[in-house]
Amino acid sequence: MPDRIVAGESIWVSSDNSAQDGADIVLTDYPASGWTLAYEFAASTPVSVSATANGDNYRLEVPGATTLLWASGSISYAAFVTSKSVSGRKFCVESGTISVTPSPVRVSAWAATLTDVDAAIASYATTPHGSVSVDGMAVTFRSFDDLVKLRDYVAYRLQSDSGNRQRRIIRARFT
Repeated sequence: MPDRIVAGESIWVSSDNSAQDGADIVLTDYPASGWTLAYEFAASTPVSVSATANGDNYRLEVPGATTLLWASGSISYAAFVTSKSVSGRKFCVESGTISVTPSPVRVSAWAATLTDVDAAIASYATTPHGSVSVDGMAVTFRSFDDLVKLRDYVAYRLQSDSGNRQRRIIRARFT
């Protein structure tokens, strides 16, 4: 499995753990004639992708449409083989993490929320005690300060999703 990808890239897995098109995954203790192989990814929406048999080896492709939905950050994965003949026999044969860089074409869901919060700020003079929809929930605000704090939070989440978050410098002094 590759160490890092850009969301929207397809992933091919080979026997030497490098990304190559059409390479086989070789598991000598678990041949495809008696086992199935599936990779499970702990993304924001968990995904399971089954490998296809190629003789006694396996081929795995994770389509770009699947990885496009992955948020930036670290995604854990695990590969499991399941016995075709003995019910309930399942083993983990590989696990790790993939660093995901956001796709430049993906639009964050926080962008629409930021637009809604900006509209609430613009209309605050006429509706001082209104509400804004944030991720499917109605958030009621009581003051202009509440709206400004909400806008800062939504802007932070938007920057985080797009990978443009500014790094924070924490300084400490010991005496």
